[in-house]
Amino acid sequence: MTPFASRLSRLSLQAGLVAAMALFSSAPIRADDDTAVETEYLDYHRAIYAAVLCQGAGLEQKGIGDPSAQQIQTAHENLAQAISASIGEEISAGRRLTLIEQAKTEIRELKKTKSCDDPEMKRVLDIYHTELEPALQE
Repeated sequence: MTPFASRLSRLSLQAGLVAAMALFSSAPIRADDDTAVETEYLDYHRAIYAAVLCQGAGLEQKGIGDPSAQQIQTAHENLAQAISASIGEEISAGRRLTLIEQAKTEIRELKKTKSCDDPEMKRVLDIYHTELEPALQE
């Protein structure tokens, strides 16, 4: 290998290493963004379910023939629009379903073990009343 080719090879290797380091060093930032978006999404759904369990928010159908079904569907559409306006469409549909179920499980367990007066329950209820409930008035 000529001295020029050898030097070019080392420069290519260095450039590749710099590019790889830049790529890997930016990856955690995206992961943190994903985590923040998912946490916000979880909080919104914790808030909705807390309002259902603790305050009787009429957001769940009581059965197949529930006369409020259309009103409940419209409410959920408005809530979904408000949530999407806040977090965008960064979470896949499958992941959203998983997070919704996680939020329901967490709130159900929190109510069972600590009650609706728990500070965490009050925190998510505040999110419901300040950020989500206004979407139901539209």
